[in-house]
Amino acid sequence: MEACTLRMATLLPKVNGGSGFLAGDGSSSRLMLHVQEQVRSISGDAKLVNSVRAQSLPPQSRPSAGAAATILREAVRETIVKSISPKPTQPARELTNFQGQLVLMRHGESMWNDLKLFTGDVDIPLTEKGIMEALAGGKAVSEIDFDIIFTSRLGRAKQTALIAMTQNAYKRVPVLVRGGYYGKGKTGDDNRLRLRDAAANALEHASCKMVPVYADPALNERCYGDLQGLSKEAAVKEFGEDTVRKWRRSHDTRPPNGESLQDTFIRSVHFFQQTIEPRLKEGRNVLVVAHGNVLRCIISYLSGLSDEEMLRLQVVTALPYAYTYDGNSFAECCVMPPNDPNTNHPKKGVPLGISSVLKKGEIDSLI
Repeated sequence: MEACTLRMATLLPKVNGGSGFLAGDGSSSRLMLHVQEQVRSISGDAKLVNSVRAQSLPPQSRPSAGAAATILREAVRETIVKSISPKPTQPARELTNFQGQLVLMRHGESMWNDLKLFTGDVDIPLTEKGIMEALAGGKAVSEIDFDIIFTSRLGRAKQTALIAMTQNAYKRVPVLVRGGYYGKGKTGDDNRLRLRDAAANALEHASCKMVPVYADPALNERCYGDLQGLSKEAAVKEFGEDTVRKWRRSHDTRPPNGESLQDTFIRSVHFFQQTIEPRLKEGRNVLVVAHGNVLRCIISYLSGLSDEEMLRLQVVTALPYAYTYDGNSFAECCVMPPNDPNTNHPKKGVPLGISSVLKKGEIDSLI
């Protein structure tokens, strides 16, 4: 029971200070603050986008500002469409000292994880071990009544979320809502639109408890570009050891045709701020199933980690990372580790909590 004691050391979001992740200095939060200030005013005007790129930002962060402006414009455009969410059929759950619970979970082992290949945003399915990990992860958080689920658009994240929900004590049935949380208006093929309408009807009229599942590309794994599909050894042979090390162990260097960790941070944290955090403020319990690098970024944002700590963060497959949210700040909450699928007993040696997975000198987990 000691291992599962609630850890209530408040982890303030990175708003007034932080790691220097985006800007490389003490003004690291300026970019995200500037993005937040612009969210109500962006209308797709090129001049406004350029102003986001240039205004009030240190020179080293301006390329990131351009990327943020593009993401922001797309996000605001999409929010015009009404989201699909289940209508409450009963009074909101009684809240005590927090408004919502957040669980972050990496997908279970994929077939390329097993082969130790750079996977990135290639859509690779789970292994049998990954399926068992998803079941165990779901069982570990089975006593949380989730109101809404967010995943990436990659199959391994969706698989993990759906499999995990089979273990939930509240028997909510997950339904995939096509087009993500905001939808795409009246675009897309007829079948996609029909499936979105069917999901909306099910959420409102089904004779059982339902939970919507929204997939969004902002939560997709970091794109490794030309590295994807290669082993570490093959990548070193083709590009050289020093070059591959720089791509893997820095936050602002892109591999050919790929993304830097900074790129991933901008899109994933922006989506968290604009879409996930408001749901927590509504008092909802939220499950997010995504990928190693995406969760590195979100956890770093929630916990105020430095660049080096973020690179060292080992995000274990299908291990839940839980938080409580009081409307202003996040507090890390310990969850007992999932059972070992082979023994049905708690896994030994599994780290509990965020701080316990920061391993000195180990910055070699970015496949």
